[in-house]
Amino acid sequence: MNPNAQHLWNLGEPFAAGLLEYADGPLPMTYCRAYRRYYETCPLVYRADAPLFPAGCTEPAHDWDPGHSDRYAKQTMCVVPAYARQYDVHWDKLEQKSQRAAEIMREYNARYHYAGNWNHSMLNYKRILAEGINAYEARLLAKRESDFRTALLDLIEGIRTYHRRALEKLPEMGAPQELIDALQTVPFFPAKTAYEALVSLNFCLSLDGWDNVGRLDDILAPYHKGEDLRPALRCLYQSMQENDRWSITLGPDYNEVTRQALEASVGMARPLIELRVTKEMPEDLWQLAAKRILESSGQPAFYNEEIIQKRFLERIPYMPPEDAHEFAGAGCTETNFAGLTYAGGTDDNINVLQIFEKYMHEKLPTTPTFEAFYENFNILLREKQDEQMATINDDWNERAKTCFAPIRSLFVDDCIDKETGWFQGGARYTFSIHSDSGIPNTIDSLLAIRHLVYEEKRYTPERFLELLAAEDPAFFAELKTCPAYGVGDVRCDNLAHDLTERFYAHYRTGKLDLGIGFFPTAHQFRRHIWLGRGVGPTPDGRHANMPEADSLAAVNGKATRGPTVMLASAARYEQKDILGMAVTNLSITRKYKPEVIRALVEGYFASGGTQLQITATDKDTLLAAKSDPDSHRDLIVRVGGYSEYFHKLDGAIQDAVIARTLFE
Repeated sequence: MNPNAQHLWNLGEPFAAGLLEYADGPLPMTYCRAYRRYYETCPLVYRADAPLFPAGCTEPAHDWDPGHSDRYAKQTMCVVPAYARQYDVHWDKLEQKSQRAAEIMREYNARYHYAGNWNHSMLNYKRILAEGINAYEARLLAKRESDFRTALLDLIEGIRTYHRRALEKLPEMGAPQELIDALQTVPFFPAKTAYEALVSLNFCLSLDGWDNVGRLDDILAPYHKGEDLRPALRCLYQSMQENDRWSITLGPDYNEVTRQALEASVGMARPLIELRVTKEMPEDLWQLAAKRILESSGQPAFYNEEIIQKRFLERIPYMPPEDAHEFAGAGCTETNFAGLTYAGGTDDNINVLQIFEKYMHEKLPTTPTFEAFYENFNILLREKQDEQMATINDDWNERAKTCFAPIRSLFVDDCIDKETGWFQGGARYTFSIHSDSGIPNTIDSLLAIRHLVYEEKRYTPERFLELLAAEDPAFFAELKTCPAYGVGDVRCDNLAHDLTERFYAHYRTGKLDLGIGFFPTAHQFRRHIWLGRGVGPTPDGRHANMPEADSLAAVNGKATRGPTVMLASAARYEQKDILGMAVTNLSITRKYKPEVIRALVEGYFASGGTQLQITATDKDTLLAAKSDPDSHRDLIVRVGGYSEYFHKLDGAIQDAVIARTLFE
């Protein structure tokens, strides 16, 4: 090791030492050596008697994540791998360890670290289980000599060391012999049983930071012979939850594992469960899914299989149907084709409501007709979209120069075949997923302006803006009576359709140097809270700095004619180009019967809806949970694309959930 790398190694910073071993060397070798050094020394996380290894929280907490400050305080390593941003540095702790180490890393960071867009993925677990890691090594050895080949072989050696360390320690850590026996085979050799398949999947999922599994029931089905996998599945889920990780997808090839996977998730906020719904989905699965919803789990979310497949094949005409069949959501819900994809998650966000607010104040007083006001706003939006797409393309090109994703370059097809890294375009399908916020609020704002200023002429543009800025109570009460999206008003829904059709279709014009193009998403995660803080009062009746809409459902309090009408309006929101995924939130009470939940899902999907996520609760319970979180620690709600324990949510997000329209 060179002196800088040796200094970091001596401090107990193996990942950082690995980064510095090659200093200015080839990018793949730099990152793969860092991962190897980490695997040679990282903690072996295991709970006695757990059916899987690792079991528990293996990825260090981020210092910017207040929900895991307890984990962060216990970490000894300050520079750690991170699947989305390559690595994280806990700068304050590193400086406490050594000022020299902090200076070394700051210099390296300035030259090589790209901390831009987030991303999610999933490895090709079906292939890993069927072939084993030894087969990946053999494929690399058959390739020509290159930095790419050398780097990934180095990575595999690091994984072997980690695996060997685990086998040596598991007996004294109280591991069952069945687990030890399974690890004698997997993940380096093919799995032969369903249990071995789960052990292999869990082990490799941990290598990827526990990000996403993909089509869990399809992965395990070839190995399943009727045994009860629920205890091992629950162990997998607990590790994903402790690591604050993401999703699994179930269906459309329903089997006994589908049922066990749903049953094992009772009481769990993670992983997020994405259920692909077909017209042939068995009745017992409908009953089980509805039961889970009514238990207030926020699980599963429902996906319209028929329409999603049709849209993918239309957007990527050269894609074989068998690849489209591998659809699985990653992160909250971002589109992936399992084991075949590099996609953003989420690359950027356009705050449509903020753009509208500025445009309204500048142009409303001087625009004579609503038609001109509306058309010019659409022109402005397209300009902002073009800027966004250019920025994303530049970001992706920069990341390709400065980052390498070792685990994903090894285990995502077709990186080895192309001898090209995951960030460099090696995956079979590469596309950007980016989001927008505030479109439902913007729709209702346009409707209020059309009604009060242009059609009824109750206010001059100047007076309208004056009362809006003052947040005049009487004026705001009037705004809430204006025509709105989500109540079955044909004119309102037609405007929503026209705006969203133009907006999302424009993304098809964008080009990526490293991929197919742009797949927009309409999910908010938590963005609708903090993005709303930068927007003043708007004509939809929203006060300054309040949250924006958290999905493509109606603005809170507007859906006064019930869930069926609201979903019919949501189906008019043009979703065909929202290929990153179009999220619709629905909050109901627990009084609903399972057959009504099924009718709502099937009716929405028959009208063209893409995705539906349902929270079953009541306002009194939510208010009680906010005031007394310790007595409601098992309460789970669905937010902008993901499920979470209510007590873990920021207070502003809790308030936004409480304020949702709740259908009795």
